[in-house]
Amino acid sequence: MLLVCWGDFYNNSQKSNFNYDVASNSVNINTHALFNSPEKVDGFMRHLHNVWLDNNFRWLTVNNLDKVDINDEIKSLLPEIFNEFKSLFVYGLSDIRLCNQCLYVFFSKDETFKVQDSLMELLMPHIDNVLRKIQHVEPLDSLEAERIATIKSYNLSSRELEIIEWVKLGKTDSEIAMILYISQNTVKSHLKHVFEKLNVTRRAQAVAKLSYA
Repeated sequence: MLLVCWGDFYNNSQKSNFNYDVASNSVNINTHALFNSPEKVDGFMRHLHNVWLDNNFRWLTVNNLDKVDINDEIKSLLPEIFNEFKSLFVYGLSDIRLCNQCLYVFFSKDETFKVQDSLMELLMPHIDNVLRKIQHVEPLDSLEAERIATIKSYNLSSRELEIIEWVKLGKTDSEIAMILYISQNTVKSHLKHVFEKLNVTRRAQAVAKLSYA
């Protein structure tokens, strides 16, 4: 898992306003999950930032996270959603233009994080450049979060949601079939399942129900 955090680490106010992005193959860990416990995550990142500073702004690894006697302070600050990981790698970058710093924290389930210094020195500036061009995830407001939760309650598959998005854009069954490289019968079958789950009979009703959920 990769956790990216950037902002003003020198601002000691209670509300730090850090920005986060996560790349993870764990179903329980994503960027929005961090927003559910911002104080814990912020505190953990502040501590890692201090560790990075103490290491003279050099990247570092922290191994054996499950050994409390070795990493007592880091383990005590580790948010519960990260408990499955056993080691981590911290790489920091300073952005003079924006007067903030960015921490890249790679988590591993192995006891020891194996990394080649020369490789990371070559890769990280490019990774940083790419990620800065990607729109980061913002916390959902309460209404949007409620809408998404309602949509999830209908148990639509990813393909069904994809087809409804094309329906919303005014595409016909034949056009959707060509776009998704599937048959028209497959499109109709998916729409039939959508109608049944939403308890509607027409395309416009399905779109309206999901738009105002």
